[in-house]
Amino acid sequence: MSKATSRGAIRPIHYLGSKLRMLEFINKTIDSLDPAQGTVCDLFSGSGTVSKFLSQNRRVVSVDIQEYSRVICSALLNAGALEISAENFIDAVVFSENYKKLCGIFAPLAKYERTALESAKTGSIESLYEIIEEGSLLKAEQSEINGYSLPFYETLRTTLCNVRKSGHDNDEKAMVTRYFGGLYFSYWQTLQIDAALETAYQITIDHSPQRDILIAAILSATSDIVNTVGKQFAQPLQVRDSNGNFKLKLRQKMISDRTINFFERLKHWISLYNEHEPSLDNHEVIRADYRVALKDLRNKDISVIYADPPYTRYHYSRYYHVLETICLRDMPEVSSTFANQEGISRGVYRKDRHQSPFSIKTQAPEAFSQLFEYASGINAPLVLSYSPFSNNQPATPRMQMIDELIGKARDFYSDVTVHSPGYFAHSKLNTTSKNFGIDTEAELLLVCKK
Repeated sequence: MSKATSRGAIRPIHYLGSKLRMLEFINKTIDSLDPAQGTVCDLFSGSGTVSKFLSQNRRVVSVDIQEYSRVICSALLNAGALEISAENFIDAVVFSENYKKLCGIFAPLAKYERTALESAKTGSIESLYEIIEEGSLLKAEQSEINGYSLPFYETLRTTLCNVRKSGHDNDEKAMVTRYFGGLYFSYWQTLQIDAALETAYQITIDHSPQRDILIAAILSATSDIVNTVGKQFAQPLQVRDSNGNFKLKLRQKMISDRTINFFERLKHWISLYNEHEPSLDNHEVIRADYRVALKDLRNKDISVIYADPPYTRYHYSRYYHVLETICLRDMPEVSSTFANQEGISRGVYRKDRHQSPFSIKTQAPEAFSQLFEYASGINAPLVLSYSPFSNNQPATPRMQMIDELIGKARDFYSDVTVHSPGYFAHSKLNTTSKNFGIDTEAELLLVCKK
């Protein structure tokens, strides 16, 4: 019998709560429940690390409600070899008429930013910090450009005029630059992302494995270059402290992240996706709500269900909304910072972004009850990941405590046990005092059997 190894571990994006360091434990637990290594359903599959690891020896049904997850899991599980090499794809992007056009349209802004980056290297940070703080083209399109320095004002006005004349204010070809340029990335980087997306769409068929590989590689490269704390997309960098002064310690990070060559990272990721070891079986990737997916899977041969839902008030959709918008490649309406407030949110969040019931205090109890109920409708054990926290720490509390989960599980399963791999800590974004609290165990597996 073959065994899953660390060779099957991959981190496609920088992901909160990644299970990379406990993949062997998850795999061992699932194997103990199903030595025959039948099909496993990876519910809430996220970045696909668990799905990919388990796919070495099992058929996997990967489920998540987010499109970026579907794309990544498709690329990891079902992709065959690309019909174009990484080098040839990059060449196709660089020499495309679309890329040349985009570079011309945004030349004033990109040139201004290059000068700002060079000035920041010598200690003159004002222009670069202003770009990150106020550089949203979408905001400039939708409201008066007030409070900007005169050079930046003139550059924005000229660039917006170019965008309107090109018609790209009404199509998706410059969407990444208009929505996220300046805030999360340099403008040059977003131009390259936009151009790569257009080329990928031109040479592939919708929802084909070929397109999914290319888009997944774009997502991975985008995750590598983003200029934020923890490489997430929850918000752009806060460039000022509580007293309104510039945070000088951010200067080097800004310069470093914003000068990463996107095409070089994209080349790396295309090659990685294209060359990773093929999966053993014909896997299935489903984009759906967990309840819908579990209901549809009742008549399918599922041996084990693995579920890793969110547990805190932090919605994952907020941390990955940029990747979701890149995958959907639309021009979404953007939420305001506060309800009934005019103006777009600084993070440029999709107004329609998914709000998980597991992360809403009033909805979480019912969401977990429904998870146990719908999962029990499938004749297979359920393995549920859970991250405990200390009640004695000023941390973000879980929506449900472990004892509450055990009680809910026992409404539908006769045998409920808790398994621990020992100490395991997730990566975090904030200072220790603000992080999710942990005791000696930062991850548990709740094993539920009928």
